[in-house]
Order: sequence, then C-alpha cells, then structure tokens
Amino acid sequence: MTNAVVHAYAGREPGPVTVRGRAEGERLIIEVGDRGAGVAARDDSPGIGHGLATVGALVQTLAVAPGPAGTGTLVTMTFAEAPPALDGPEYEPLCALALERVADVSCVDVVGGGVLRRVAAEVAGDPALTAWMREAVPPAKPGTATWAALRDGGPQLVVHDASVPRSPGGAGERLSLAWWAAIPLVGPDGDLAALWGVGGRAGGRPVPSAETLRALVEAAARVGGDHGCGIPCRA
Repeated sequence: MTNAVVHAYAGREPGPVTVRGRAEGERLIIEVGDRGAGVAARDDSPGIGHGLATVGALVQTLAVAPGPAGTGTLVTMTFAEAPPALDGPEYEPLCALALERVADVSCVDVVGGGVLRRVAAEVAGDPALTAWMREAVPPAKPGTATWAALRDGGPQLVVHDASVPRSPGGAGERLSLAWWAAIPLVGPDGDLAALWGVGGRAGGRPVPSAETLRALVEAAARVGGDHGCGIPCRA
C-alpha cells in the first residue's frame, strides 16, 4: 500500500488505490491495486527497490501484474501458515566450501512458492556482517545474478560495473561486492529448490572463470545431495 501511495501517481494526476481481501480455505489473499505508472526500474537506482523483495520474504506467494484495465499495478499476496523452518546448518558446508576456495561471501536461499528464504550465510572474517547477511532479505532484482538464475536457470555471474550506482543500503553496497554468482540447486522433481550464492568483495577473491563455475556446480551437486534438509538436490 505504501508503494502504491508514494509511487503510483508521482508526477501525474492522483487516482485510486484499492485493497481487497478474501479467504480461501486456510489461505488469506490480499490484492493491492492502482491505476498509476506501473512497476519499473527507477532512473536513480538499479532494479525495483527493496519494497517488493521485503514483501516477498514475508508472504507465501507474490504476483505483480498490470491492473485489470491494462494500466497501473495489481499486487496479489497469499498468506498461509508457515511451513516448518528448514534447519540452516545443513547448508553450511556449501558456504564453508565457497569461502575456502573461491569467495569472500556465500549464502544459501531456499526457493518456495516463488519466494526466497535465507537459511545460511557467511562473510569471511567478519562476524558482524555474517549476522547481518543471515537476516537480510535475499535480493532478487533485475540485473542481479539471483534474478537471472531464477528466470533463466543455470549458474549466473554478474560483475559490478563501477559506473552504475548501487542500491543504497543494499547487499552490494554494504558488502562492497565486486562480483556475485548464483548457482541453482534442483530438487528430484526437477523444480528449483535453492540458490547457492558466492561473491567476491573489492580487493578480495578474483572473478571466477567458467571452469571454476563448473567446479562449483559439481561441488553443489555432491554437497547438496546429502545436506540432510529433506530436499535431495542436484545442481
């Protein structure tokens, strides 16, 4: 609702913001709609900001689409009883492996209902940043390796362009990331189960080669196949 009120009609004539709710069994479905400018990347910041990413971390499902008349935005959110929490320590071997061999930062985000939930993270030699990263909302914005891995599949690598401003307060700025790679873990049903993120900080580990990325995919298949979370994964 805040996004709609602040951004939908900026620079144009004011218009309505609608909120509708309904129950379907054990689920609560909330729709927020407007007839404004629609959702798009801002000129002053890469991606679409942190608002929708934060919402996505709190709901069971999230869908963003044009309004019924083809203008504005309709955001549909589903709330339901949360599934049992996955136990993060089973994913720690992936983070430890990345920091030992190729990266300064690593995390694992489980994918469920189109939403990412972080279950493990580590920043080499920095307990404070490690604690922050474990609680941070996984960024899945256009232009990120995470976004590309969710949309296109396969390992994805993004190298930071110093001429492009970072999102203020985002992971890239806070961690001084020079590059980031996202490696999908696929469940036995063929669906995406999790993303293994590895990154290098400014002045830290160099950008991985294609051969290194292939080795990480193979390592993820070995470690992910026996991480004990109940999801036998393969890269």
